[in-house]
Amino acid sequence: MKPHLRSGPAKISYVPDEDAKANDGLIAAGDELGMHGPTPVLDDNGKPREAKLTPQDKKVLSEEIAVPELAGYRSLWDQSIARGLTPEKLAAILQASKRGDHRPYLELAEEMEERDLHYLAVLSTRKRQLARLKPSIDEDHAKARGVDKKVIEAVKELVEAPEFRLLLEGMTDSFGKGYAAVEIMWTSVDGRWKPAAYLWRDPKYFTFDYVSRSELRLAELTTLDGLALPPAKFVVHMPAIKAGVPIRAGFAWLAAWAWLFKQYTLKDWVSFLDIYGMPLRLGKYHPSATPDERRKLLQAVSRIAVDAAAIIPESMAIEFLEAKGNSDKPFEALGSYLDKQISKAILGQTMTTDGHAGGLAQAKIHNEVRIDILEDDAEKLEFTLDRDLISWFVKLNFGDQAPRPRVKFPVAEPQDIAVKSTAIAQLIPMGLKVSQAAVRDIVGLPAPEDGEEILTPPAAATPEEPAPDPTTRSDVRAAATNSFMHRPAGGICPCGCGRRISYNAEGVSAPSDPDVIDRIGEDEADDWEAQLGPIVAPILKAAAESASFEEFLAKLDALTNSLDLDPLTGRLAIAAMKARGFGRGAGPDGRLGAEA
Repeated sequence: MKPHLRSGPAKISYVPDEDAKANDGLIAAGDELGMHGPTPVLDDNGKPREAKLTPQDKKVLSEEIAVPELAGYRSLWDQSIARGLTPEKLAAILQASKRGDHRPYLELAEEMEERDLHYLAVLSTRKRQLARLKPSIDEDHAKARGVDKKVIEAVKELVEAPEFRLLLEGMTDSFGKGYAAVEIMWTSVDGRWKPAAYLWRDPKYFTFDYVSRSELRLAELTTLDGLALPPAKFVVHMPAIKAGVPIRAGFAWLAAWAWLFKQYTLKDWVSFLDIYGMPLRLGKYHPSATPDERRKLLQAVSRIAVDAAAIIPESMAIEFLEAKGNSDKPFEALGSYLDKQISKAILGQTMTTDGHAGGLAQAKIHNEVRIDILEDDAEKLEFTLDRDLISWFVKLNFGDQAPRPRVKFPVAEPQDIAVKSTAIAQLIPMGLKVSQAAVRDIVGLPAPEDGEEILTPPAAATPEEPAPDPTTRSDVRAAATNSFMHRPAGGICPCGCGRRISYNAEGVSAPSDPDVIDRIGEDEADDWEAQLGPIVAPILKAAAESASFEEFLAKLDALTNSLDLDPLTGRLAIAAMKARGFGRGAGPDGRLGAEA
């Protein structure tokens, strides 16, 4: 046994010496028929094979390669596969696809999206989740590899261009069919190569190598597994939903049987409703009815469902019998079950599509599954773009040896912004150090650019000092007694209003000991708030509710007869009697017991 190198781009195989010639003959025959193997991963030196652009390759960068044809392998004229599809036909289509005839299967995959709204909805959700991710440059990776700033800026401009979104949308077509190819139309502007357009190409324009069924090639009538794709011209994305050959790793392959059974279910459901959706029309005729009369009765019964009117002899009758014991629930249950299985296969859950009650906890778990799937899709997308677009862009503009940055598609996990914001606000005063970048990531706000208007908290207003409450100040209470011993300097009210207080004894020097009348005034003034409260409150209320001074005067007149003045009047009468009694027995200086 010795190693025998197979001709063409294939691997080394071990065959007996006596079979080497026969093996060479088979390989030569296969090469004549166009049965090639995949391009080896390693070169003759055992190092990773790196494709390089030749001058001839650069000439075709601006030319369309996978051009649609009016007639030929890349023709768009295809017959419907889904019409009249049976389990036998579906099995034959899938089996033919395994052998390399992909065209019928790819046409069926396209029609599955057009004919089933649920399949289209969940598949579109999976596509849009990925296509709407914002690309960014991995700064740490670029710094570690020593990527030049000019290269970083050029790649950043590449992925932020408006047409880049079209590239992502074209690549997500691979979810249904297992692979997608987008042709790059390059243009040279001011000495720099950049994509002028990204052209989605129909998957039916391509095929796979005959040996491994894994390397995508351009379909051509002259060869079984087509032509090798030129370098730097196609972005070929294979999401690998499952391990295996790409043509069997798309959702159309996985959901084909469920989709077919659902079509049968809908067809039977419609037939059921056509039969049992309206009552049975039963015509009754007399035994003596002639054949002509019976014919007219049958005609009336048949047409009554359309015309909603009929004329029959009095001796005849038409009855409507409701269908009992028949239900369409099995059709609905089977259709719903198949939809759920498709949702699970594509989205990994059913919570966001079927809307069944399951609580917040279950919804969060289902959402986490979707985030996990999206992260996996993003990583595979990053790999494809780095291999088929970023690497060639850097090589064309900065040389083969220039290191390139990594483009990432970060997936933001759902989080409760209110809870985290509250926690940050409480922890920062306790000494927790939080970076502004981390907070911006939580709330989803970018850093402000130079010159942008910055939001700032409003300036705190200076609190106004509350107006003094005369009822709580001892000096005001004392001044209200109108006594000498509590008389303020200059006769000015101590509450701050600036008014002078009228004193009966103003201008008379205060005696050295308290006057009895002053003591009576102090006693009566201790609870003057309680005495005047029921009187003052209605007056203040009337003032607050009045729009004008005239309205206030009118309300004041109305309050005259409603105010209860008896307690205050009685209290004032008692105080006056005390003062009068003590006043008659006072001396010339106003003190009790003084000599005349």
